[in-house]
Amino acid sequence: MKRINLIYFIVSLIFLSGCLKDNPIEMMKDMQDSAELLVYFETNGDYINSNKMPAFIKSSEVYSNIGSYLILDIRPKEKFIDGHIQGAINLEMKNLFDFVNQMKDSSYKKIVIVSSTGQSAAYATSLLRLSGYDNVYSLQWGMASWNPKFATEWFRQVKNSFLVGSYDFQNYPKPSFNELPDVELGKGTTSELVKFRVKKLLEDGFEKVRIDIDQIMKTYNQKTNSLDYFVICYATTRLYNIRDNGHPPTAVRYQPYEDLRSTSYLQTLPTDKPIAVYEDTGEISAYIVAYLNMLGYNAYSINLGANGMFGEDQSNSSRMIRLKSSDIMNYPFVTGE
Repeated sequence: MKRINLIYFIVSLIFLSGCLKDNPIEMMKDMQDSAELLVYFETNGDYINSNKMPAFIKSSEVYSNIGSYLILDIRPKEKFIDGHIQGAINLEMKNLFDFVNQMKDSSYKKIVIVSSTGQSAAYATSLLRLSGYDNVYSLQWGMASWNPKFATEWFRQVKNSFLVGSYDFQNYPKPSFNELPDVELGKGTTSELVKFRVKKLLEDGFEKVRIDIDQIMKTYNQKTNSLDYFVICYATTRLYNIRDNGHPPTAVRYQPYEDLRSTSYLQTLPTDKPIAVYEDTGEISAYIVAYLNMLGYNAYSINLGANGMFGEDQSNSSRMIRLKSSDIMNYPFVTGE
């Protein structure tokens, strides 16, 4: 594994030492691969904590720029055939990195990743952004925002979980600081190793890191008030203690754009149990989960976020972000391959 430039690394360690919790000299002697990734990301724009995240694009902008934007539809082939945006190219997520890399010098102004509800596209876009492709965007709400025909899939997954009554309103503290997770990068420059890891996660796909709230709540032990998952509410207190619903027991709130920095609370995340992240829609959590998995955490995105947890209870509320009729366009689509 190639080390980061020594002076550059020392400056980075001065910046990070308060959170890495290790003696800087010891870190220089035997730097973890996950620490190398962390230094790389935070000293190259810190995308996940920057105002560039999430890289959403709305259907209206895509419709106005058909022909000048490259549209990559990563839905299964049968869904693509059933209806897609004119000019879109159907790709499996596992082939996405190589295709985008081939198109990096193209004349397209933007590359738009499209999925059914926006979650898979958000995950893929986050990974591509982390590897340096700054002109990649995810279609917000996915095809559900393009035409009413496709919105039914989004609404079908919104539910009032049968476990809603198991949520609570207790404010749970963050755990103590931990070591960074173990991750093996191999040999090469840091940027090369980042791209290799991004490609691997894209090949694994989003379904491997998407989880339903019911699956998490089935692990709840009422006697010990414990879950097998470390649940993160990546949102403000508005969502954490949302009226009538609350949050899963033991869930901890992490402030967006602040708490997942190395100088803040990133290393309070456990490395000995899976992490499940939610916010309102499951799209931003997909961005976050991509980052955490890059660092070696075992992280999952809760399907449709709070909408998949208690969306029906909040269907008439302004307290939760959700797909509204005003978000759903009536743009034309084409069928077939």
